[in-house]
Amino acid sequence: LTSITIPNSVTSIGGWAFQGCSGLTSVTIPNSVTSIGTMCFDGTAWYDNLPDGLVYAGKVAYKYKGTMPNGTQITIEDGTLEIADAAFFNSSGLTSVTIPNSVTSIGYGAFFGCSGLTSITIPNSVTSIWDDAFSYCDNLTSITIGSGVTNIGERAFYGCISLTDVYCYAENVPSTDPDAFYDTPFSSVTLHVPEGSVHAYRVIYPWSHFKSIVAIE
Repeated sequence: LTSITIPNSVTSIGGWAFQGCSGLTSVTIPNSVTSIGTMCFDGTAWYDNLPDGLVYAGKVAYKYKGTMPNGTQITIEDGTLEIADAAFFNSSGLTSVTIPNSVTSIGYGAFFGCSGLTSITIPNSVTSIWDDAFSYCDNLTSITIGSGVTNIGERAFYGCISLTDVYCYAENVPSTDPDAFYDTPFSSVTLHVPEGSVHAYRVIYPWSHFKSIVAIE
């Protein structure tokens, strides 16, 4: 296999789909593809021949290639639809990331172990934050979650031990795994939510576990 053209009917490519296809030098991915799984193209000539840095596969931010320097700031391209699974896995050099208001999904373990991040803003376009998306971002002090989020997966913010403020602009409480904020210091974190939704967050776990829940001014 030396080349592949994904048809427009495809919306998702699974993890490890083409991993190890060392002869694959040409990959064409249509804009219909909104999700690409873990290590889908690792070990292909197409991926190996690309320069270091953030690799895009169609409209998906697929993976950061190479060793990330300390103090790296990344602005994801406008029009990007997804940040793929493990895209920035253990990228401790990442200190800032700007996510455009076109991304709808943040994949499994996308920012796992990004210990250089101190704050993150998730735009209104994002509907799903998947499992372990920000696990072990242990210097993250502030999280802003946009109004469009409907689903937050298991351990999404696991071990974010430095958190002081979480801003969630979703008026309807997102469907949230009970362990989404596991090992987070609930007693010292303030949760900020829309004024009309304060009561709803106070009675739904795990949001109810935050000691202080206040209305966004």
